[in-house]
Formats: sequence, structure tokens, C-alpha cells
Amino acid sequence: MNRLHEINFFIKLAFAFVVMLVAWLVPGWRFGVPFAGLTVAFLWLAGVPGLRGYIKGALLLSGMVIVSWLVNLWLQGATTAEALPIAAGMAARLVTTTAAFFFVMETSTPGSILAAASAARLPPIVTLVLSLTFGIIPMLRDDFERIADAQRARGMEIDDVSLPTKLRFALARGIPLLVQAIRMAHAISFSLAIYGFDLKQKRTTWRIVGLMVEPRMTIKDKTDDH
Repeated sequence: MNRLHEINFFIKLAFAFVVMLVAWLVPGWRFGVPFAGLTVAFLWLAGVPGLRGYIKGALLLSGMVIVSWLVNLWLQGATTAEALPIAAGMAARLVTTTAAFFFVMETSTPGSILAAASAARLPPIVTLVLSLTFGIIPMLRDDFERIADAQRARGMEIDDVSLPTKLRFALARGIPLLVQAIRMAHAISFSLAIYGFDLKQKRTTWRIVGLMVEPRMTIKDKTDDH
């Protein structure tokens, strides 16, 4: 892990937003495509982990974006010569944007996010959202790769196939990935409930802490409301 990984989380987040803004402001594919290449090259020079998997995903994303924009523009009456630069520019913008935030996610641990949020005196809910967002996405990406490994183990050829087939197989992983995301969200929600997370309290715990410390979890009886 190099020094780039130790940069304050909010500085890296601001950097990603600036890169995204530049990507969407540069005119056309003539500037967008080289800028996307420079962004990916920066990831390689920075030694960002998981770059190979990101490049595979970026290529699939670019293919899907280009095809969808070509079909859309063809239906509007545009020629291929007119539609292809627009589609390529849009794909380049998305690659640049995802690369910038990929850098933030892969170089920021939940602990570093919590430390930066605490130093900035952010509200607890903001800290929670940032930690969950930038912590869960890499986990879902790993689940996506595990689903692909399971497909390979069952004899499905997903590597040496045409781009349309790769896109179809990638979309087929969406359903199990969605199921896993729902399970993960339920587990996080259940854990927060067990530990007594409450936005109204400055310090949350499953015990009530005051002058005395409640030795066990307190369950409020519904009959107390009547």
C-alpha cells in the first residue's frame, strides 16, 4: 500500500468529483477517450488493487453503452458516422467516472472513512451512509466475481466468447447478485437493531449507559404505550 492510500478520504472523494466534472464537460470523444485512458493509466501507476477486474467490467460497460446509444440514435434517424462519436464519448465519460470512484473505493478502508468523518464532525447518519456505501460496493464486486467462478466451475464458458455472449452472461449474474445484496442489507439492518443503533442517542449501544450501566438489553413492552 503506497502513500496514495493514506490520503484523507474526503480529499480523494473531492478529487473523484472533479475528475467526473471534467469528464462530462470536455467536448466530444476526441477529448473524452484520451482522458479516460489517462484516468485508467493513473489507476495502474497508483497500484490500485483489483485493476484487472475493473478493466474487464469497464470494457463490458463500454460495449453496452456504445451498443445502446447506437441503437437509440439509429432509431432517431442518425447515421452510423454520426452516432458512433456520440456513443464513444458517452462510454468514455462513464469509464472516467467509474475509474475515479473505483480509486476512492479501493484505497479507502471503513476505518479510514470513519476516522475522516469523525475528524470532520459529521452527523452519525452521514458517517454510516458513507461507510456502508464505500464498504459494500467492493463486497458486491467480490460476490460478482464469485458468481462468475461458480459459472466456470459448472462448465459455462464465459471468457473466450463473443462480446454479446459476455454481455448476456454478465446480465445473468444480476439476479443472484441482487439476492445477495438483499441478504447483505438484511444482515446489516439486523446487526444495527441488535446493537441498539439509535440516531437520537449520541452514543449507541445495546446497553443503556448513564450513571449506571444496564447489564442486559432492554426490550420495551408494547403495553407501555397504552
